[in-house]
Amino acid sequence: MEDNNIHKMTGMSMSELVELERAAAKADANTPKISRGENINPALRCDAVPKVVVSDNRLEANMCVFAPQFGGKEVTVEMMKQVLKDERVKYGIDEDLLTEIAANRLYDKVFTVARGVPAKNGEDGYVKNMYEQVKKLVPRTLEDGSVDYRDLGLVVNVQQNDIICEITYETEGERGMNVFGQEILPVPGKPPVVPQGANTVLSADKTKLFASESGNLIFKGGNFSVETTFTIHEDVCVATGNINFLGDVVINGSVQEGFTVTAGKSITVKGMVTGAVLSAQGDITVKNGVFNSTLATMGNVNIGFGENNTIAAKGDLTSTSLIGCKIKIEGSLDCTKKPGVLVGGECSVMGNFTVAQLGHKNYIHTVVSIGSITNLVMEKDALEKQSAEIDETIAKINKSIEFLQEKKRNGEHLDEEKESFISSAIRMKVQKAMDKKPIRSRIEEIDRIINAKEEVTVKVLKHVYPNVRINLNSFTTTTSAEYGVCRIVCGPNDIEFK
Repeated sequence: MEDNNIHKMTGMSMSELVELERAAAKADANTPKISRGENINPALRCDAVPKVVVSDNRLEANMCVFAPQFGGKEVTVEMMKQVLKDERVKYGIDEDLLTEIAANRLYDKVFTVARGVPAKNGEDGYVKNMYEQVKKLVPRTLEDGSVDYRDLGLVVNVQQNDIICEITYETEGERGMNVFGQEILPVPGKPPVVPQGANTVLSADKTKLFASESGNLIFKGGNFSVETTFTIHEDVCVATGNINFLGDVVINGSVQEGFTVTAGKSITVKGMVTGAVLSAQGDITVKNGVFNSTLATMGNVNIGFGENNTIAAKGDLTSTSLIGCKIKIEGSLDCTKKPGVLVGGECSVMGNFTVAQLGHKNYIHTVVSIGSITNLVMEKDALEKQSAEIDETIAKINKSIEFLQEKKRNGEHLDEEKESFISSAIRMKVQKAMDKKPIRSRIEEIDRIINAKEEVTVKVLKHVYPNVRINLNSFTTTTSAEYGVCRIVCGPNDIEFK
């Protein structure tokens, strides 16, 4: 379109445009042709005629003003407003445009003289997941660029209160208005599907989904859930990779060589463990045998039988037989169920020690240490070292303080930095002395325990064979004969077999 390029035809359907064009053509065809200088019959005069067509969606009103004929009246703003009123158009009228059409006599052109406001539909709600819905079992790439093919990421550990997903809810949208002044209602957005499953909880404003328990995050049936017990229905092998889980781990199969199982709570293996590493904060239970493996736990260990293993536990150890194992437990040892054999290796037990058979008839060298003294001596040595290091630090601090204070006594002025150093050094000296106090207290407590020579006993239900070294408190002996059912205790001067 023309005229300063500020007006353009918009919103008219083809039928509406054709209607306006036909009206203009009809008006032109019905107008008599008058020669120049010919007198005009007043009856032929035709005033300017505005015509309005509203778009199908009622959001635009388009106007075409047909030019006056034979001296007819020019269009006025009032004329155009009246036509708009007659067509019930009352919203979004462009007053400036009407003024411009009248002032510049913009005839036989189509202009949008009124515009409505379309409704703004609401936006759909959506969920932003912090974790993948589908686990991708991919070997982990290490920092040095190598690949650990035993770490496939089978377990997705989440801690309690970890955010699982963020939720954005739908909006209602904004209402609109057509040129007739009628309100247009928006289409509201669709609500999000919140994937809340077991052991998950929504925040107070329902915009976040949290884990209510620590465990393995899974996505099943359209929901995120947290498993507090992770169950493997087959072996731990190349198909599963290593297992590292915050809660309880239950393995219905076995743990194959070279793999590691780590649990924040307990581990239960219904098969065997061979050449593997098991580490737990709770108990470790293996229904069958454990071979050439390492077991470490803050709880108890209960295995069917063990051979050439390294076992460390804060709690008790129960087994039917222990052969060639390196054992260090702070609780008690029970190896009495058939066959109830402890042969070879080194065994350190701080609690009760009960076996059916200790050593072997072939004189296999076996070492057992019972009681807490051995471990306490080691602890005392470490504490003495810490205490000495603190004394050394305090001595260095004293030397630095004395050096600067000597300068002050000699009349030398110390700048602000050196004065500040003296104050800081004195505070550090006091703190180090406070750190040393509980260390010395623990050392004294250990000395009292050692001097008291705690009562510890080894109970043997069947046989003790030669070449078994027994450490009880500060006493040590190596058996050179075979004993039957007996209790091994500390006598006044040596170990006694009763």
